[in-house]
Amino acid sequence: MALIFVIVLMMAATALAEGSGEWNTAPVITRAYEQSSGKVYLEWTGNAALYQVYVDGNKAADVTVRHHMIDLSKGTHAIIIYPIYEEKINADTKIGLDVDLPLSVGDAVNGIANSVGGMLGIDLGSWLKGGSNSGTTAVSIGLDLKALGLDPKNLIAGTPSEPLNIDYRPDPILDGVPEHLSASIDFDNRVALSFSDPYNADEYEIMIKNGGNVNYATFRRTGEEDASFITRSNDRVTVLLDPDFLLRQGCAAPSPGQEYRFSVVMRRYTRDFTNGEIIATNIHASRKSAEIAYKPVSLWKTAPVITFASQTADGEITLRWEHEDHGLGIEYAVMQVNRVLGVVSGETQMGRTQGHEFILRDVLNAGYNFCVVPVYGGEKGSSSDEVHVEVRNDWILAPALECEQTGATQVKLTWMAPASIEKYHIVVYTGSGSAVLRLVNLGFSKYTEFDVDAVEGRMEYIFEYDQKTGPAGGAKLKFEIWGLRHTDAGEEQKSAVSSRIVVLK
Repeated sequence: MALIFVIVLMMAATALAEGSGEWNTAPVITRAYEQSSGKVYLEWTGNAALYQVYVDGNKAADVTVRHHMIDLSKGTHAIIIYPIYEEKINADTKIGLDVDLPLSVGDAVNGIANSVGGMLGIDLGSWLKGGSNSGTTAVSIGLDLKALGLDPKNLIAGTPSEPLNIDYRPDPILDGVPEHLSASIDFDNRVALSFSDPYNADEYEIMIKNGGNVNYATFRRTGEEDASFITRSNDRVTVLLDPDFLLRQGCAAPSPGQEYRFSVVMRRYTRDFTNGEIIATNIHASRKSAEIAYKPVSLWKTAPVITFASQTADGEITLRWEHEDHGLGIEYAVMQVNRVLGVVSGETQMGRTQGHEFILRDVLNAGYNFCVVPVYGGEKGSSSDEVHVEVRNDWILAPALECEQTGATQVKLTWMAPASIEKYHIVVYTGSGSAVLRLVNLGFSKYTEFDVDAVEGRMEYIFEYDQKTGPAGGAKLKFEIWGLRHTDAGEEQKSAVSSRIVVLK
């Protein structure tokens, strides 16, 4: 029995030894890049007719070509390519052996054959060919190599490739989308599209839609002419839709005065894992941005953005805004929006400036609405959004007057003065009638009036009454006081009036 298996093994070894040669050369992985998320494409050189691809020590594929797509998860991986030699046995896989064995051995062989065949689920084809003859048995054994697991096609692994180590991260641009899309127009009536690109894309595909007409134009950062129309600041990209460049792509340029819809797709070339070079034939594309509607208008006509609007002092409002005037010296008209019961009734121009700040002075207590409009060459641009400012001036409030008799004919007046008051006007009236308690009903006549220069903070003034105190009830005096200030135009403004009555005793 041992002789049989020795013979079989010798035949297999002989078959495996034949056909060695150039197939054994180690493959060289020449290209590897991400085809799509989780898919990496491989190419290699070699002379074998069959290859096995191993990823992290596990066989991923048997291939008869020198390229293959493998699945990779995020993380580090080692990829190895093995050349494989196919050795084919041309003889009939069924072999027969006739031997004379002792009777006992022959019986044993027959039993073993049937037993082994039963365990393996195959027919070994052993049978007794003759009977007992001088104590021997003629045994004929038919063996099928396939049934024994010895396929006549044998695979021999050759020298493997050097490992390709990849730190794989799916390209985030595949799930990205351009955001914050906006449009404007330059002085040559060329539309400029701006959007965010945190992925450092290589190409931008622009969709231009006008009614039912849809056009697409591609701008490549690697193209000399294309790149001249692309500017980048941090992750903000602006693409200038030059009419001549669009025309060469068979795309109509947007015209001022018509409404268009725009969207953007970012595209990035894949990089070869073997050497980092760009593979321009394989491109990863982002999702399409949301569409925006835009009617091209001259760039300077874009609306200013008011960044500050508040009362900054008594009688003072400060407005500040942002706007790019591109060195034209654009003026900005500050407009007060007038409303009646909440409905706009008109606008009043408060002034113009070439700067980006405007201060309104001498403003009384109320609520005010403003907007800012760019003006150039006698033509107006788009108005900013309207802002609302509530004004509450301290100076306009009535002085909190206090009166105290400090002598037979003296009265001390005290009050608080805000910074913006220039002076206070005081009028003194004398009362008639003998009923001291009936002050409300007293009739008064003007006695004197005068001004007192204002000093910010607490003020005092001693008033001297130089007439006789009058009837037994004493002199009856009424004081009125208000603040005065002047506008830049010289107009006088008055605060509210405060009054007090004093009876001299």
